[in-house]
Amino acid sequence: MARSSFGTIVGFVLAAVFSLTLSSQAQAQSSVRVQATFVKAQYIVFCHGFGCHFETNVRVKGKLASELEEIMEHGEKSPAHEREAIKQAVAYFERHAARFAGTEDDIAGNYEMEGNRSQLDCVDEARNTTRLLILLQREGLLKHHTVARIEGRGFVLDTRYPHNTAVIREKETGIRWSVDSWMRHNGDVPEVMTLARWKRDGFS
Repeated sequence: MARSSFGTIVGFVLAAVFSLTLSSQAQAQSSVRVQATFVKAQYIVFCHGFGCHFETNVRVKGKLASELEEIMEHGEKSPAHEREAIKQAVAYFERHAARFAGTEDDIAGNYEMEGNRSQLDCVDEARNTTRLLILLQREGLLKHHTVARIEGRGFVLDTRYPHNTAVIREKETGIRWSVDSWMRHNGDVPEVMTLARWKRDGFS
């Protein structure tokens, strides 16, 4: 075997091991119980800078609370309506949080901007969305869904880049849905699909 080919294989294996290590670390932070500790009475701890490298307390009382309540009222009719309302709530929260965290210019699907505090990777996005969903659930604003653990897909060896998403579970059917804003610019509505489809077909 040529030395260059051997080096390529070794590099690929090391990258896969590193990816799996990061994935296991992310899994340790994926539970609703853990993420709930970052949702306080007055603020949510907002992640940015890739892998939650930076954290900013984002106020959730006052105007944000009333706006979220108004948005979620449109979702009371059915699970489908609630998922549409959740999209709007996530988008609104991102725009609100950007004023505190300086993330107005966060771009979709950014692979190569680690350490830039204005940018979010999928770990940041999944945690922030999960924390918002926990807040909505605590306030009784989720009628048709409950918050589920953060899920991931991809581990390099399957030729897919590791990626995480927030998840909700529909009460009536038990179907889990991804709420993924990573492939959207700051303040755009997230992509929502069944978790099964997200794992099979989604971005990354």
